[in-house]
Amino acid sequence: MPKPLDLDRLKQFEVRPTAKVEVEPVLDSVAGNTERWPSREPLRDGQISIKAPLYVLERFKRICKDDRRTYADMLGILMDRYEGK
Repeated sequence: MPKPLDLDRLKQFEVRPTAKVEVEPVLDSVAGNTERWPSREPLRDGQISIKAPLYVLERFKRICKDDRRTYADMLGILMDRYEGK
């Protein structure tokens, strides 16, 4: 006869809420400004899919490879240039 299922043991696999720690502002003695410590939370990544003609995609890949940049870095550079930053 099989063992009965222990549902209490399954609780270890539940998602636990993460505690958010608030960082107190630190006074910058030189400029007199308050600044925060950088967050230790991991960066959140996303993903998109772009449908385009193959020659455009190959051109973008070539530019990234020639400049030794990731697609995300190059996309950020192109958006900054477009916005005039």
